[in-house]
Amino acid sequence: MRDVYEEIFDYVRDLEIIDTHEHLPAFEHLREQDTDVLKEYLSHYLSADLISAGLSKKDYEKGINGQLPLMEKWKLVEPYWDYVRHTGYARALDISVKALYGIERICADTLEELDRSFQQTLKEAHYKKVLKQKSKIKLSLLHDIPRVEGKVVCTSTLKCDRKFFRNVLPIDRFIYPQQIDDISGIEDEAHIPICCFEDYLDASEILFENALSHGAVALKSALAYQRPLYYERTTKNEAEEEFNEFFKFKHMGTYLPPAFDPGKKFQNYMMHFLLLLASRKKIAIQFHTGIQEGNGNILSQSDPSLLSNLFLEYPDVDFDIFHIGYPYHDIVGVLAKNFPNVFIDMCWAHIICPETCVHTLVNWIDAVPLNKINAFGGDYLFVDGVYGHQYLARENVSRALAIKVGQDIFDADRAKEIAQMLFYKNPYTLFKLKNST
Repeated sequence: MRDVYEEIFDYVRDLEIIDTHEHLPAFEHLREQDTDVLKEYLSHYLSADLISAGLSKKDYEKGINGQLPLMEKWKLVEPYWDYVRHTGYARALDISVKALYGIERICADTLEELDRSFQQTLKEAHYKKVLKQKSKIKLSLLHDIPRVEGKVVCTSTLKCDRKFFRNVLPIDRFIYPQQIDDISGIEDEAHIPICCFEDYLDASEILFENALSHGAVALKSALAYQRPLYYERTTKNEAEEEFNEFFKFKHMGTYLPPAFDPGKKFQNYMMHFLLLLASRKKIAIQFHTGIQEGNGNILSQSDPSLLSNLFLEYPDVDFDIFHIGYPYHDIVGVLAKNFPNVFIDMCWAHIICPETCVHTLVNWIDAVPLNKINAFGGDYLFVDGVYGHQYLARENVSRALAIKVGQDIFDADRAKEIAQMLFYKNPYTLFKLKNST
């Protein structure tokens, strides 16, 4: 079995791949410069494991994410590091630092040397080294998260470095505006005044069309962080009534409330409205499902089966279900088996729980058509993490395929063909990347 795995992995690790999901800066010069390796590496994912292990949020925010000297930050982290260093999040980073910097692993003895090497990458063509030369990524689908002084803002230029990326259109701001500035941002970008609900729909459609004209290859929604994934069909009149309830604050001057909660009927209508546009344009949508990043949330609202009515109502829209729905991965397999327009995306999943990805893929090969599975999306805010993630993904897929060869389901040559499908052909076809080059 080991020999079979090695044969498959030798092939898989040299494959050019499609990366279905990233949050990297859209251009390399936008990487944060006032940083260090701990601040960057703990900007998400591993920080959640450390907090889960006992690191206080206060120490994280004021220490790791602040301006303390590097080794003082390490003193805050070190009591919890040994608890988390075998998780997928930590393993991916150790793999990255070994391959990118020649350092065996992250620890007290190597941290200062690692940071010196890391600082040099802020002045180099590091994207090319990590994404192209080391990771062999043909293209990454980018959900850019613009930042102003460290704070997320709602707008996106949909511009990116096309040597590395193709953009997706985040649609949540149309469905879940939370303050009047969100409405004003849509109004300004669409170049039409929004005076009523009909104007809001027109502006949303203008920005949808604009995104496609700028080369967006998919839509993206992550509203499972805010609400359940069940989007009941509601009437336009019901949605308009709720729109009017929060839109009135636009005309209340400086004493308007800083935030509001748009009604569920408005949210539901807007999701259906945008999916209708997607259906007309035959563009796929990516849905966050399953585990939420960070610490503490309501997991049940991200159950992918809650999307079933949308799968049924929009048969011409392809739904790319993120993160294998973990821990709802068996449900995702059933959905992909039953619905022609449902696809499985393993983005993020290989570092959430590598072993789950191996054995779940073994099961999916038994149950799900092979063209329904996309093998990799890095889902990182910082570029170094992408290398370790894609390496784990190649290992996991190779292990799963070797198991099936050992069961005499197919031979090693067929395993290699399947690997190319999962890592390249499937996402290339689903997102119509031929049309975006």
